[in-house]
Amino acid sequence: MKELIKRAFFGLLYALIVILALQNYTWTAILLGIFLFIALKELSALVNFNFKTFLLPAVFVYLTGFLFSSPVHIDIQVIKVAIAFALLTLFIPMIYFIFDKLSLQMLANGYLGIVYLAIPFTLALNLDLHFLLGIFLIIWASDSFAYLTGKNFGKHKLAEKISPKKTIEGVIGGWIGSLLVGYIIFRYTNWYEMLNLSQFLILTTIIVIFGTLGDLLESRFKRLAQVKDSGQVIPGHGGILDRLDSFILAVPFVYIYLSII
Repeated sequence: MKELIKRAFFGLLYALIVILALQNYTWTAILLGIFLFIALKELSALVNFNFKTFLLPAVFVYLTGFLFSSPVHIDIQVIKVAIAFALLTLFIPMIYFIFDKLSLQMLANGYLGIVYLAIPFTLALNLDLHFLLGIFLIIWASDSFAYLTGKNFGKHKLAEKISPKKTIEGVIGGWIGSLLVGYIIFRYTNWYEMLNLSQFLILTTIIVIFGTLGDLLESRFKRLAQVKDSGQVIPGHGGILDRLDSFILAVPFVYIYLSII
């Protein structure tokens, strides 16, 4: 019972912090930056790369995205210089590799951190805050409904070797629950001014599909590292990667979809 109360309390606290931060662009950028820092550190432990070596490139990629998306007017020349520095920092790990400070495996794993973490967080900065909040709400709804459905009706394993508790029935239940929550969001907010209902329901489905794949991807990392959680940042919930695995993989595809429509 104590564990359940602790999990519920810190889960609600985490959700409250995210929701409050998403009311303001600056606080959103700060919170996502903190999440990126912690997630990069957790991933470095899971797949074995030098955190300090890849921190600078990740920071420059993220800051460049911030300059692009900032609501405050920034001179285009500043952005061009930031892009140049961001690209240059990507070569720093290669220099470490030349002088035998990194193994080839650590070099490859480190660039995985840039693609897997820095780019999605940077793309998140370029999304409207309403969309970001919607992504979180839909993912939380998907997780909750998937858990309830899987626990009560789950029989067919989705990927037993990677995530033994995840079932096909749970994923379907999570998807249906997300559609219901998505419809409520659409019906009682101003989202209808940006998307029509069919576009929004497609968006919800994209979030559920790639959110599920993101969950499995992080589970695969943990399975290879033979650990239960990516960290212990949130009591009862594990690390930041454990909380944001679905968000990380869903964001790029949401960004692509919204760019297309």
